This record gives sequence, structure tokens and C-alpha cells, in this order.
Amino acid sequence: MAVDFRGHPMFPSTGFNAPTRFEADVYDCEVWGKVPTDIEGTFYRMQCDFQYRPPQNEWPTGFNGDGHVSRFRIKNGNVNYRSRYVQTQRLQAEREAHRRLYGVYRNHYTDDPSVAKLERSAANTHLYWHGGKLLCLKEDSLPWYVDPHTLETKGIWTFDGRYTATSMSAHPKIDPVTGEMICYGYQAKGDLSNDVAVYTVNKHGVVTNEVWFKTPYVGIMHDMALTQNYILIPLIARTTSEARLKSGEPMWEWNGNLPTMVAVLPRNGAAKDVRWFKGPARNTLHFLNATDHPDGTITMELPTSSGERDPSQLRRWTFNMKSKKDTFDEEVVSVANGVLARMDDRYLSLPYQYAYIGNRDPNQPFDKARAGNMGGFVTNQYLRVDVATGKTAAYFVGPVQSLQESCFVPRKGSKGEGDGYLLGIASNYETLSSDLVIVDAQRLEEGAIATVKLPFRLRSGTHTNWFDADELPPVTA
Repeated sequence: MAVDFRGHPMFPSTGFNAPTRFEADVYDCEVWGKVPTDIEGTFYRMQCDFQYRPPQNEWPTGFNGDGHVSRFRIKNGNVNYRSRYVQTQRLQAEREAHRRLYGVYRNHYTDDPSVAKLERSAANTHLYWHGGKLLCLKEDSLPWYVDPHTLETKGIWTFDGRYTATSMSAHPKIDPVTGEMICYGYQAKGDLSNDVAVYTVNKHGVVTNEVWFKTPYVGIMHDMALTQNYILIPLIARTTSEARLKSGEPMWEWNGNLPTMVAVLPRNGAAKDVRWFKGPARNTLHFLNATDHPDGTITMELPTSSGERDPSQLRRWTFNMKSKKDTFDEEVVSVANGVLARMDDRYLSLPYQYAYIGNRDPNQPFDKARAGNMGGFVTNQYLRVDVATGKTAAYFVGPVQSLQESCFVPRKGSKGEGDGYLLGIASNYETLSSDLVIVDAQRLEEGAIATVKLPFRLRSGTHTNWFDADELPPVTA
């Protein structure tokens, strides 16, 4: 059966986010400006791509495409690019059949019967290097791992059989003090189960602790936050049911009548120690950081909105662990409207000062004549937000581009927070191509110091990460 994406509502024929469906190698990428020589390592980014046409009622987020990894290796001011698909069971089965076999997002009732016994993962959301493996993560299934340099797919990873849940979230957290990875799975005994399994994995990749508990309702638990003493996992009012799945719809639907619930688990605790805090329904998926305070409170910063379609803001939730109160307090840190916030990960779980977040500033110019009618949908700034004062600094990408998620990269020898660079992909709607922009995180207003030019288009990505060269195995070829 020939592949034909025409007429699908997710893929306008001239749209920047139409499927790309290719892998590439670009050696000594073209660079405008000068790549700083005080960073050496690899910038990874993930995108969901589509090899075959999905059902017409696919979840329009695009999160049901195949995992496609990009790797930018940076050394001595030079950049080499490579991209490869994660060769999951799902992708291989569909290539053999020459058609789509998996139905709408996280709904096995819509899958072709021939794949009932195969692993469903698209491995398409995030990447983490830990314990000697580059994990490719998707929250409805177990991790896949790939070679960090060649991107060759190695297989499914179960932590030598010690990870017993059926799924692992795409947003683990790595403690910068101990090197431990805290990770979890929800719907951890299969679709629609209200089970959560939380794991501590030491820096060598060995599971050292496992805790199971139940949730008040079945909803999305996409991300978590970590302090030195606690693990926080919010339960968001985007929910599902057996009836919805049997009707053939994607898994999630918004239910603003449900509360936001946050599980707070001591890092050395058991299921009986979980405390649930509740608040009004909030639409959020990604969390910035959390911090313990001497007065017994925990603060957590995150982009969130009050309803399903309301503008996002950077807010702070406060949990009083010394009080019997079962609700959390909320305050606005910044009106930055992006939904993806990053930080200097050397300060994750610790007191910190800066958030880096995408933002759409409608007062900045957008050239419709050159870039098309995309002005209302572009992320035209990276902001640095002081989470104590709300003060911001901004990098504006230009009148024909939109920014994807940034990643903070510390410069060699850096000791202070924020001493480094922001790296991120810019989508150029005029040329239908993609750039990697590099901005000094302490001088955002001065613009990009280097732009790495790719001679093709990358779809909107999901997430990015950076790992220094001394964290990864030596490059042998």
C-alpha cells in the first residue's frame, strides 16, 4: 500500500510539521558565527515522526509518531550531525507490512490484531544517558536504548529484570549530588490501572529501591520533580476510561471537574508514607524544579495554565509538610507563556535562581509575507527568568522562525549557576529548514553567537538533552 498523507488534518501539504521520513549524516555542518570552544559533548533531541499515515482521529499533539533521534556532536568549534530512527518492534512491524498497524494514541483496541503481542513503544519522547546507556523513553512502555554515538538501536532495557513495572515515564530525574536516577511508571500494571511504581537507580544503572502505590483516579502523570528529601509526582485532570478506549478515541480527554493531585513520597519512604495534596484542575505536563526549605515546606516551579486552553504561566506550588493541610498553595512567578522550561541541571533538586523557558511575545515582528500565517503559533523568544524576583532577559530569534525546547550547557570549568549556553532548534518557516542556535545564557539580549545550519527541515521536537564528552564513552570512529 502506497504512503499518502494528503488530506490528514495533522499534516497540511505545505506544513513545516509534515512527516520528514529520512535519516541523515552531515559532517562539518555549516556554521554562521563561531561555535564556542569551551563546550565539548553531544546535544540530543527527539522528535515524533510518522512513517505511515495514522488514523484520521489521531491525537493532534503528534505524540504517536516514531522516535527519531538527532545527535549534534560538538568539539573544537566543529559540529557533526546524525539522525536515526529508534528501531522499535512497532516500526519494524509496520515497515514489514508497508502500512500503519498501530491505531490512535495509547489505545490498543484500535491496533491491528497482528501486533497484539508486540511491544507498543514508539520510543519518541526523551533521551537520558545514565548507567552507561542512552535511554529512549515513552511513558506507556519500557525504555529502548541506542548507542550514544552511532545511534544504533540496541534493544529494550529492563535494568537487568529489576524494573518490574510495564512502563517508565519519559521524565526521570538525575540527582546531581548522588548520580542516582529517580524514575517511575504510571498505569504501571497495564492500561487503565491506577498503579504507580517508583524506582531509585544508582549511578551504575542498578535498581536499589522500588515503591508501589495507588492513585485516586486514572490520569496523566507525565513528569515528576525531585528534592533532596522528596519525590513529587502530579496527577493531572486529563483522564480516560475503558468506555473511551472502546469507542476508538485516543486515550486522553480533559476533565476540569477533577482536582490536581500531587503525590509526595519521601525518598527513603514506603507506600504508606505517600501524602496526597490537592488543588484546582491545572493543565500542565512539564515541571522545572523543586526545593526543600528549613521551615518544612517544599516549593515547586512549573509552567501551568488554569484550564485546558488558557495561556500558560510559570507558577510556584508550595507544600507544607509540617501541616495537616491537604492542599497546596499557588502563586505566579512569571507570565512567560511557554510550556517547556529548563534549568541548569547541576542545581536540580537544590536551591536555584534561573529558569529558561520559551515564550511568544506578540509585540515582536513576524513576517507573514516571508514565513506564512504562523504568527500566532510561534515561540519567538528564550527567556531567562529569575524565579525569586520574576525578572527576565530575552533572546529574540527573528521574524520568520520559531524556537523549540532549549537545553542549558555549562561551559568548561563553570562553577556558578547559569554560566554557559542555551542550545535549541529554530524552525525557519521561510526556508523550510532547521538551525541549531547557540546563545550565551548570561547575555541573551546579544543574540545567537552561532547558528548551525541544517540543509533540511526537522519537525517540531519533543525534548532535548546535553551530555559532556567526559560523561560519554570515547568516540572510536
